[in-house]
Amino acid sequence: MKKLIIANWKLNPTTLKDAQKLAASISVKAKNKVVLCPPTVYLSRIDYPNLGAQDCFWQDKGPFTGQVSPIQLQSMGIKYCIVGHSEKRAVGDTDEMVNLKLKTLIQNGLTSILCVGFGTTVEQDDLEVTDVLKNQLDADLAGVDSSKIIVAYEPVWAIGTGKNATPEHAEKVAIFVKTKYGAPKVLYGGSVNAGNAKEFLDQPNIGGLLVGGASLIAKDFNQIINL
Repeated sequence: MKKLIIANWKLNPTTLKDAQKLAASISVKAKNKVVLCPPTVYLSRIDYPNLGAQDCFWQDKGPFTGQVSPIQLQSMGIKYCIVGHSEKRAVGDTDEMVNLKLKTLIQNGLTSILCVGFGTTVEQDDLEVTDVLKNQLDADLAGVDSSKIIVAYEPVWAIGTGKNATPEHAEKVAIFVKTKYGAPKVLYGGSVNAGNAKEFLDQPNIGGLLVGGASLIAKDFNQIINL
């Protein structure tokens, strides 16, 4: 069964030309399903079968300078949107905001990738981690049909640090989220690279990966999406 591999380019590359070159270097006939999430300003100029946004606002329109709405993304043919990433939570996004974004995305027919794991630490055991995740998921998914939400477990301490969680730990989290909340697919993210991706993809309950830095290196990312 194909797994879902999402590339979060974050604030990269610095030019449209480089973004288009990177997208053109990513296989469109990979073994797994692939979604590219470039910076919003590039979305309309990237040619790839599945594109996603890195964030959105929860209103369709109005006096909200600098925001992008799900209805605008949908009108561009965008199919996916990341919400709740730790880097957004760190600069002010609350669970209440994430909840509103999820509801608006569902209303506009986009598939949400809900990131959880902000507030976790490397010292916590499995039970302590699930306590943190429970608090986040209870708030984020309040009044939301969780069967329509893809959850990405990204322990904040693993993002961009080169220190990933163990595949066994990620598998336990995936089982918890699927069993407790009914999410159809749980991804792992956090220092995923070509060297460790297979260990995560081999876990039966991990439905794919959310890849950051490694998705900016075409050779490495093509290797990951064809595992």
